[in-house]
Formats: sequence, C-alpha cells, structure tokens
Amino acid sequence: MGFIYLPPTPYTPMTGLNPTHVSLIAMGDQGSGNFQQWAVAYAMEKVAEKDGRLDMVVLLGDNFYGKSLTGTADLSWRTRFESVYWGRWLSHVPFYAVLGNHDYPDSQRVEIEYSRRHKGSGRWQMPDHTYTRDFGSDEGRPLVRMVFIDTSVPDSQLSAQIAILEQAFMQPGPEPIWRVVAAHHPVRNVGEHNQNSLLVTELLPVLKRLKVDLYLSGHDHNQQLILNEGEPAWVISGGGGKTLSAISAKHSPVNFAKSEAGFAKLDFTSTQLKLAYYTESSGAAARYEWNRACPWMAKGCLVGSMMSP
Repeated sequence: MGFIYLPPTPYTPMTGLNPTHVSLIAMGDQGSGNFQQWAVAYAMEKVAEKDGRLDMVVLLGDNFYGKSLTGTADLSWRTRFESVYWGRWLSHVPFYAVLGNHDYPDSQRVEIEYSRRHKGSGRWQMPDHTYTRDFGSDEGRPLVRMVFIDTSVPDSQLSAQIAILEQAFMQPGPEPIWRVVAAHHPVRNVGEHNQNSLLVTELLPVLKRLKVDLYLSGHDHNQQLILNEGEPAWVISGGGGKTLSAISAKHSPVNFAKSEAGFAKLDFTSTQLKLAYYTESSGAAARYEWNRACPWMAKGCLVGSMMSP
C-alpha cells in the first residue's frame, strides 16, 4: 500500500474520443477514506473499462469527512482522492466537484485552491463555488451544458447561486442539447434528509423555467431516481463511500430507490441519454433510456430499459 503515499503524477487526458458522445460517472458523499470508498472506486474503473468510454467524473459533495483539510499538501488528498481513483480510465479523466455541507467551514477553501493551483495530478476541477462547463458537441451545439452550484452556502447566498445558474443557461450562442445541474443537496428526496424546503421554493421554479433536464445530487447516502411531471429528473447518487442512509418512500412517488453503495453512469448523445445505477460490486441495479425527441418532461420520457449483465 506504499503507493498511497507517493506524490501523484500529472495526468494525461484521454484523446481521440468522439465529441458527439459524452460519458460520465456521478456520485457523492465519497470522502470517507474507508473501504467502501475504495470498493466503489474499483467498481467505477471496472464499468468504464467494460463500456470503453469515460470522459469525466462528477463528485457531488462531502468530498472530505472528518477533520478539515489543513492545506493543499494534506495527506487526505492522497488517501481520499488521488490514490483512490486510479486505473486505465480513472487516472486519465478530470473530476468536476461541488461542495457539500461536510466540506464546510474550512475544507471548501482548500478544495478550491487545490483546483486553481493545479495541485496533485491536476484531475481535481473546482475553480469556484459555482461554475459552468460545456461537454461535447454536435452540429455546432454543446452536447451537455452542466452548471455546478454550491447548495451548502448560507441561505442568504442562495439567490446569488441561482442568478449564476440563470445566466449560464440564458447566455447567447447555440443552445445546449442537454441541460444538467450538479449540486450536493437534492430538491426532491425520499431519503432520511427529506426534501429541502428552501430549494423547493427558490430553486425548483428556476429549474423548471430553464427546462433543466437532470439535477444530479448526493447528500442522502443512497441511490434514487424521482420523476415528477414537468420537473427535471432527480438523480441522487450519494453512495460513494460513507455509511448508507435508509429509504423512506412515503413522501413522494419514486421510480428507483436503493440503500446501497455505488454510482450513476450517464451516457449522452444528441438523440438519447442512457442512465444506469451501479453497485459497489460493479453490477447494474437499474437502467433507463431517454429519447431526446421526447417532449421536455421527465415522466414518460425517461423509461426503464432491459437489464443486461
């Protein structure tokens, strides 16, 4: 296990990938440093190798549990990130992160600094509390526009986050084919934390008005897919490495819910989205498909697909 303590080497990005296809893994609440985090990371590598495609990983917050990071040279960078996510695929893709409540009050500043100074392998991407990236392209349009927001800020600062989100999807230029938001806290949720009333009141109307397709989040340590007519698809993937949370489906209809460690994998093209939930043993727990030609409504568009090994 001595390799854990070796300084990470700068990563070299994958090359030659078809820009009309974007493949990503999304999961949060991973920063425990325990065996479960390592098991999920190994499963991520196995699935990427099997699929033969991975462009990025999206980390959905609570990146470091326990004691706050002391700086960009803190050993936790190696034991909870750099050395955990490795392999032919994971060693060569960027990790786009958002902040969770356990990254506050002190670790959040270090995490942003680690990105801005390109420390470690250079895979860690978090230039600010909120940022926007376009991924892939098809006929001059961005294939995926993803806005990364910080829902762990004080309530008084949430409006500023929402304003940046609005600007990202209303900027001039070709419209993205898929619209995605990544954050730590779910809006809809049937887990232990229940729904976030402030996000339902303040954020949900904006997401609907902007016609956001998917909202990726963690916070609850489980896997969920919630579809409400006229709303984004709520993809919760919080089984990255921490003790699991129970499911309570009494609050809202839920399409998929499982209290199990794992991650979500999303594959986008201009005509289709494929979404799969995987367990820490790299088996698929559920698969879904969304035809882009389907009208903008999660319910009736994102449908279950045939399971395969």
